[in-house]
Amino acid sequence: MNIGGLASGLDTNNIISELMQVERIPIDQLEARKAGYQAKDAAWQQISSRFAAIRTALDAVKDASDLSGFVSAASSDESVATVSVTGNAQPGTSTFTVDALAAAHQVVSTTDFSSADALVGAGDFTLTVGGVDTTITTDATTTLAELAQQINAADVGVSAAVLQVDSTTFKLSLTSTDTGAAAQFATSSTITTLGSTTVVQQAGDAQITIGSGAGALTLSRSSNTITDLVPGVSIELKGTSAAPITISVDRDTAAAADAIQALVDEVNTTLTTLGSYMDYDADTDQAGALLGDSTARSLVDQLRSSISGTILSGEAYPTASSIGITINRDGTFDVDSTKLQDALDTDFDAVVDLLVRSGSATDGRVTFVSSTSGTISSTYAVQITQAATAPSATSSIYAAPAADSTFQITVGSTTVDVSVATGDPIATTVANINAALTAAGVTTLTASAIVNAGNDYLQLDHTSYGSGATFTVTGDPFGLAGTYTGIDVAGTIGGQAATGSGRYLTADAGDPSGLKLSISATAADVSGAGGTLDLGTVTYSEGVFGALDAVVDEAEGTFGAIARAQDRWQSQIDLIDDRIADMEDRLDRKEALLVKQFSALETAMAQLTAQANWLASQLGSLAGGS
Repeated sequence: MNIGGLASGLDTNNIISELMQVERIPIDQLEARKAGYQAKDAAWQQISSRFAAIRTALDAVKDASDLSGFVSAASSDESVATVSVTGNAQPGTSTFTVDALAAAHQVVSTTDFSSADALVGAGDFTLTVGGVDTTITTDATTTLAELAQQINAADVGVSAAVLQVDSTTFKLSLTSTDTGAAAQFATSSTITTLGSTTVVQQAGDAQITIGSGAGALTLSRSSNTITDLVPGVSIELKGTSAAPITISVDRDTAAAADAIQALVDEVNTTLTTLGSYMDYDADTDQAGALLGDSTARSLVDQLRSSISGTILSGEAYPTASSIGITINRDGTFDVDSTKLQDALDTDFDAVVDLLVRSGSATDGRVTFVSSTSGTISSTYAVQITQAATAPSATSSIYAAPAADSTFQITVGSTTVDVSVATGDPIATTVANINAALTAAGVTTLTASAIVNAGNDYLQLDHTSYGSGATFTVTGDPFGLAGTYTGIDVAGTIGGQAATGSGRYLTADAGDPSGLKLSISATAADVSGAGGTLDLGTVTYSEGVFGALDAVVDEAEGTFGAIARAQDRWQSQIDLIDDRIADMEDRLDRKEALLVKQFSALETAMAQLTAQANWLASQLGSLAGGS
C-alpha cells in the first residue's frame, strides 16, 4: 500500500497504520491472554513429564514381587562357577560339586599338510550329525582351506578350521558348535590324501552332584551355562571341584532402599515443580502460571497424603515415618537412609506390607492376588455359591480293547490321535494317552487309572480351572466321548457382585472394586455349607505405593486430571485463535476500506487542485488581456 499524500500533503500511510493499531488493541489483548493460557499449557506438559517419571520409578517397586526381586547372587568359589541373577530369584542356597564340564566334540585329520593352500584332491567328505549325513564334494583343485570353508557353509553344527601345528605342518580341525554328549559327530571320506580323523576331545555333558552318599543326586546338562537349577539364577561352570561349592541368593536390601529413595526423589521433584508454577514471587511481582489452580493444588495434596497418610494399625511399621520417610516443612519428603535400611534388614516383609498393596484372609482357602487403584483399603466378607472346578472325564468300567483302534482328544486348537491295541491293559492305555499328549505338546491334560469298588476306570484331568478350560474326546472305545468344561467360582466380596474366572474372584463394584482373590474351596465345601459358603474376611491395604499409584493413575492418561487441565487451556487457546482469525479478517476489510477512502480523498483533492490551477491560469490570462 502506498497512496502517499501528493494531493493532500497528509502522510496517509502513517494515518492508516496508526488507525489500524488502534483497531488491533482487542487482538493484542487476546494475544496477551493467549500467552497466559499457553504458559499454563506448557506448565501442564512439564507436570505430565514429572508424573511419567514418578510412574517409571513406582513401577520398579509397587508390587511385593518387585521389592522381593532386589536380590544378589554369589558363588563360594568363582574359579569353579560364577552366577548372575536373570529373573525372579528367591533367597536361598544350593550346594553341589562340579564333576565334569560340558565339552564340544573335536577331531583333527590324521594327514599332515604343508600349508593351508595344499591340495586335498577330489572325493567326498561326509559329516554325520544327529544321524543325518551331509556330504561335501571336492575336486582336484580344492585346497585344505577351501574344504574348511565348504564345511562351514554347510552349517550343520560343525565348525571347520585349518590348524597350524608348526611352520610346516597343517591339519583340518573340526569342532561341534554346541557342547554336550548329543553334539558328537562322525566323519568319513573318500578323499585319499585327507585320510581319517582322530578324536582330540570327546563330547560330554556337564555333571554336578547335589549331596553325598547313597542319596546324592547327579544332574547332567549339555551346556556349562545352567539356568534351571536355581530359579532366576544363571550358573556358569568354570571348572571341576572335589569340594562342594555354594551358590547363595540373598536379599539386596541396599538396592531396594535405593529404589525407594529414587521414587521419593521423583515425588519431591514433582512437588517442587508444581510449587514453582503455583507460587507468587513478591520480589519480582511474578505469579506462577498455575497460581490458584485447583487441579494443581489437588495433585499436591494427593501426592503428600498418599505417602504420609497410610496407617497400618498394630503393625511393626504402621506409617511411612516409621521406616524413615518423613515430610518436611516445605511439603517435600526426607528419607532417613539409616532408618530405612535398618527396617529392611530387620523385618523386610513388614516393610513390604506397609509399602505395597496387600491382603490377608482369615480363611486359608482365600488368597489375595491383586487389586486396582480403585480398590479401597478395608475389611471385606467373602462368600461363594459355586466353587471352581477343572474339567475331568471318567470312562466306563475299563475293558481291554477288542480291536486295534484310534481315537481323538482335542485340547484348545490341538487334536491328538491316540492309538490303542487289542488287549492293552489299562496301564498301557494310560501310558499311550500320556505319550501322545506329550508328543503333541499338550501339557494341560493327563490320563490316569483309578479304582472304584474294585473296578478300573480311565480318567482324564485338566490342570486348569474354570470355563476357559475344556477338552473333547471323540471316537474312543472306553465311554469317554464328550466335551468337558470347567466351572468358574461364583460369589461376592464385601457384599458386592464379583466375576469368577477359574479360581479367581474379582469384585465388580463398590469399595472392593478390582479386588482379586484366589479361592481354593471345593464343590464339596460349598455343598456341605448348604450351597452358600462363608469364607471369613479379607483385609486389604493399598499401602504407601498403592496409594501413590492411585494418585498417578488419576493424574495420567487420556482422561486423567492432567489431560483434562491441558484440554481446558487448549480449548481456550483454540477459541482465542478463532476469534483472532475473525478479527483479522475484519481488520483486513477495515484497512482496505481506509485505503479506498483515502485514495478517493487524494483523487478528489487532486481534481480540485487541478481545477483551481486551471481557474487561476484562466483568471491570470484575463487579467493580462485587460
